[in-house]
Amino acid sequence: MRLEVHLFVLIGLLLLMKPCCSPGAAAAYVNVILWFDTEDYLLPADDDAAKRLAEMLTARGIRATFKVVGEKARVLERRGRRDVIAALDKHAIGYHSNLHSVHPTPSEYLADCGWLDGVAEFVRREGGGAADVRRIFSVPALVCYGQPGSSWAPQAIGALKDIGIGTGGIPCYVDEGEHVGLDQKPFWYVGALNVYHMGENCTRMELHDPADLEPAKQRVSAIAERLGREEGGGMISIFYHPCEWVHREFWDAVNFSRGANPPREQWQVPPQRTPEETEAAFQRFGQYIDHIRSMHKVRFVTAGDLPEIYPDAVRNEGASEADLAAITARLLAGAGSGIDFQVLGHRAYSVADQFEVLTRAVATLSAGEKLKFPVQTKGLLGPDSSPPPPGQGTRLAWPAFRDTTRDALDFIETQRQVPSRVFAGADAVAPADFLIALAAAYDSYRSNARLPLGEGVTLGNKPEVLPERHIAADTPKLFGDWIIHKEGFRAPRILEQARLQAWTLKPALVRQ
Repeated sequence: MRLEVHLFVLIGLLLLMKPCCSPGAAAAYVNVILWFDTEDYLLPADDDAAKRLAEMLTARGIRATFKVVGEKARVLERRGRRDVIAALDKHAIGYHSNLHSVHPTPSEYLADCGWLDGVAEFVRREGGGAADVRRIFSVPALVCYGQPGSSWAPQAIGALKDIGIGTGGIPCYVDEGEHVGLDQKPFWYVGALNVYHMGENCTRMELHDPADLEPAKQRVSAIAERLGREEGGGMISIFYHPCEWVHREFWDAVNFSRGANPPREQWQVPPQRTPEETEAAFQRFGQYIDHIRSMHKVRFVTAGDLPEIYPDAVRNEGASEADLAAITARLLAGAGSGIDFQVLGHRAYSVADQFEVLTRAVATLSAGEKLKFPVQTKGLLGPDSSPPPPGQGTRLAWPAFRDTTRDALDFIETQRQVPSRVFAGADAVAPADFLIALAAAYDSYRSNARLPLGEGVTLGNKPEVLPERHIAADTPKLFGDWIIHKEGFRAPRILEQARLQAWTLKPALVRQ
């Protein structure tokens, strides 16, 4: 009996000493997301490299994220490599496009699209590959998507909810690039949780440079120490491709560089490294991973953990009365300089969120109904075309503004996006102008216990949508630096659509 008591006490002490590693306790940790673009369907040695990576991480108790190309999954199936599939299945499975570098790539076929036709085209071209990855890996849903190379477009993010009908869609976008970003941290954009443009918080060891092992350890340690010291936690992004362990040149560069598009029967296998080079790279990588694993308050997470670590509290909880008052005050105070996302406690409101909650609130009050809190949000996309020019300080009588607000509510309920223009009778109003007018109407209600029935509402504040500043400028390098695209390839319309969707941009906040 005494032995059982001692064992019980010992187990209790061990449990107390063990740090909590559930995703919900993320604030105290530096999280490392380790992801592999699993894409080379030409070099058979890549199959073995992917298997070995998955198994060596599993043996260390680490789960990574393997973003698999549709054709790679089909090739594994045709080759009978159930052993590779089984090894990767112990990790989180994401998606990395259907054919990766076969032209046209996503940015190429979306370059001249608008919003709706772009989303539909992405689903048409990429939906089958996503379904194949789910089927072959026997997963109910894919945890993330990330683009091939620099072939990015916001329509791809908007399409993720439609990839895999019945699975809830793909919740996260995980990759690296400069098209959109927010302070080198995870963020919400176009309704998805993004780990992208991580900047100084993205790192890796050069696999085939023996001299880089120790500096790489120092780099990742320095990032973790900075995040822990300055922010009490954070996210480090590390990425590789299994083929990097076994090839001398990327498989797609051999075949599809600068717009080349040979037929399948002419595809060439990339040159392979010697077994000694591959083995040395695996050994160094193991030491690098072991170093990260040994670091205090650092843990590995997958893309599947991200929604639990970074929940959208606005979507889950709605807007409180205090939040709505703060949103209104900030909108009115900053109208002259612009409108931006707002962080209130553990809730982050995109400009689209603010548009939604204020439209719902003012429409409810204008109908003579009591406003109930919290005001629920369903999430809106940004406008799908450029707004009309702002007015010149036009004063709109209350009955006209009331009817405009009701029509705006019907639009967002039906279309699930911010309108590109709000009609006040025959006049088209920019949605940013209308948002400021909504704030003024709600502020009148809060201050005077009544809506501005006699005074009406002024339009034409000309606010700038400040999150647009986080969208990259159109340069020849942004898309053209990827060797698969034609040199200097540009896609200004993609960036135009990206700026319109900046209405949805906001920080991803760690669960409290």
